[in-house]
Amino acid sequence: MRLESIRIANFRNHQLLEFGPGPSITVIHGRNGSGKTTILEAVHYCALTRGFSGSSDRECLAFGTGHFTIHAAFVSDRNLRTEVRVAYAPENEKQLFVNELELDSFSRHIGAIPCVTFTPAELAVVSGGPSERRRFIDSAICQHDRKYLADMIQYKRVLQQRNALLVMGIETPSDMAAFEIWTDQIAAISATIIISRLTFLKRFGELFAQVYSWFPGHLEPEMRYQSSFGNFDKGVATEDLAELFRNRYRNIRQQEIQRRQTLAGPHRDDLILLNDGHETRRFSSQGEQRSYLIAMKMALRSYLSEITGEAPIILFDDLFSELDPVIEDMIIDSLSSYGQVLITSTVAFDRSGIENYPIEKVMKNME
Repeated sequence: MRLESIRIANFRNHQLLEFGPGPSITVIHGRNGSGKTTILEAVHYCALTRGFSGSSDRECLAFGTGHFTIHAAFVSDRNLRTEVRVAYAPENEKQLFVNELELDSFSRHIGAIPCVTFTPAELAVVSGGPSERRRFIDSAICQHDRKYLADMIQYKRVLQQRNALLVMGIETPSDMAAFEIWTDQIAAISATIIISRLTFLKRFGELFAQVYSWFPGHLEPEMRYQSSFGNFDKGVATEDLAELFRNRYRNIRQQEIQRRQTLAGPHRDDLILLNDGHETRRFSSQGEQRSYLIAMKMALRSYLSEITGEAPIILFDDLFSELDPVIEDMIIDSLSSYGQVLITSTVAFDRSGIENYPIEKVMKNME
């Protein structure tokens, strides 16, 4: 997948900008606050229908303006052209057009433009809480598995209904009957989601170990999926896992009624990231955590390419900060064969080693 061109109007600090990157590495170089990240975020909007790090649509609206638009053209590895237009105004909410056809459901577009991003805020995947790692897994799978996306939407609906019943209180037989119905549904969908996550992590973990082995002085990485209800055989069948969940919910029923919330399920699981058996978020330096996450993103690119047959666009924001020069060179050497890569940087090129590799275009001080 390749971004052919993008036009941005009233988005963040760009009132009007047109940009056409090359097919390989493009470095967007400029001062802090010059709008480098905004360009990547606009591409992200067209690919995944949202901004970076959970930013709201209103936050992306340029000051003093009433709407923003992003219009991008993409060309697939099969030479198919797709035009995406995103329009937002507070009074109309966000609209998404693909080849001039408005989509009533944004989820239909997820995966059409495969995209892998790295932003400094995403370091929370390695250093932060479980929700960040769950988001990483879910976003990765949703880009190639529409059933998983549908399962996640259904799970959130069932979880919301079950929690609402717990908040109101289980006081009558009819309340308990309704609670049992939601419990049976959440057990079934939980099993399906976890099996999908484990399937993803098996292959992704293999690719990650390969990528991480390229990093100088690397340690032995490991990823462990931690279920909220305990350990189980990774080869367990979906229905067997659903029955394990039903038993778990029966065992913690009184706790859930007392605490008025669902205490087990995919929404409470975690991915434990390790280096030589030590948890990365606790025992690795900031630079090591950054390298770990970059390796995860590079592995995700390989995974999506393998599963979909389409090389994703890579958006790396502030890539060179806090990295050892040897690691910088290794990363750029690898990325030079990854297809289209957009990198923002405030670092001078004589520090990054980027001048040694093919660059289609360098944008300086974009405003």
